[in-house]
Amino acid sequence: MNVLCVPVGPLQANCYLVSDDERVTCAVDPGGEPERLVRVLRAEGLTLTTILVTHGHFDHVEGVKGLADATGAPVYCSEATRPVLAGNSGCPASGYPVPCVQDEAVFGVEEGAELEVGGMTIKVIDTPGHTPGDLTFEIEGDLFCGDLLFFRSVGRTDFPGGDMGQLLESVAKLARRYPAETRVYPGHMQPTTLGAELRLNPFLIGLKVDG
Repeated sequence: MNVLCVPVGPLQANCYLVSDDERVTCAVDPGGEPERLVRVLRAEGLTLTTILVTHGHFDHVEGVKGLADATGAPVYCSEATRPVLAGNSGCPASGYPVPCVQDEAVFGVEEGAELEVGGMTIKVIDTPGHTPGDLTFEIEGDLFCGDLLFFRSVGRTDFPGGDMGQLLESVAKLARRYPAETRVYPGHMQPTTLGAELRLNPFLIGLKVDG
């Protein structure tokens, strides 16, 4: 598995282009600059077949329509995020709509679903807290968690639907399922590991992960 991080949009959210050895690729959270992402895909010789969305905040979804239109790739998100992509509700962080994706191109997924992208298996995990519809995608043992967990920080919960208690339980859920060395690719900032965050993240002090 190969991971290419392309920060996009005014908030420089991390869009991850994750590919197998045959260059078959999924994009996680194309939050803007779809034309640039298409250029990167072409320059790297990557074939995009799938778009994954962790949650419906504008800095993670502004580029979904442009990338889906340019590549024909279907979009997978939680059912709670579908109305945002369809233009039926505004981004919960800003209230403003994002570019609408054709409804037939968007598929809702939930806890336990599995997707195949080339030779890679993607597992869907419900991890609410930053927003009610947050998803984490496990791709070949690595976690792509959007704004759930950052390097020495966690996602904001002061937007509508945010819940710090839920967020901490979602982190604990991941910690119960995956070993400490599991690599975490967040929606902003650099990658980290679950173990490092459990030890050093001030927001996780005292977090109970057993039981």
